[in-house]
Amino acid sequence: MKKLFFFSILFLGIVSISQAQVSVGINFQSSRTFITVGTDPDKEFFGEGRLGLGRNVGLELVGAYNFVQKTDVNGYVGLGLGLFDHYHPRRDRDYNEVYLAIPVGVLIKPFDNKNFGFLIEAAPVFYDEYGSYLRGGIGVKYTFR
Repeated sequence: MKKLFFFSILFLGIVSISQAQVSVGINFQSSRTFITVGTDPDKEFFGEGRLGLGRNVGLELVGAYNFVQKTDVNGYVGLGLGLFDHYHPRRDRDYNEVYLAIPVGVLIKPFDNKNFGFLIEAAPVFYDEYGSYLRGGIGVKYTFR
């Protein structure tokens, strides 16, 4: 939990120092639901902190690159580092899980107000000893400008 608190404070400090527009959103992924706070997703490079909710609470930090930047749609690829506390029923104890994710997604902004958009994302997730899986999901995002 101390690591989660440290990463949260670090991310919020970086966002406030950058003096950038802030985006917020919610992602419904196959593995868990994420509440997101990040920099402007219309920039070439952007960052995002994701608070994972559900049975296990944790944090994922993502840096991403927009390889498609248009008025109505952005396509991106990124690299994420996550930390989650997880209960392993066979071993009857808690583990701190650190993982690497490679999110690939599309942000679609179909309305006249380009601050609001719909998100579609897939990401392979790599754990050390727990194996890997592919997660996918949808979400919404709003950018305060």
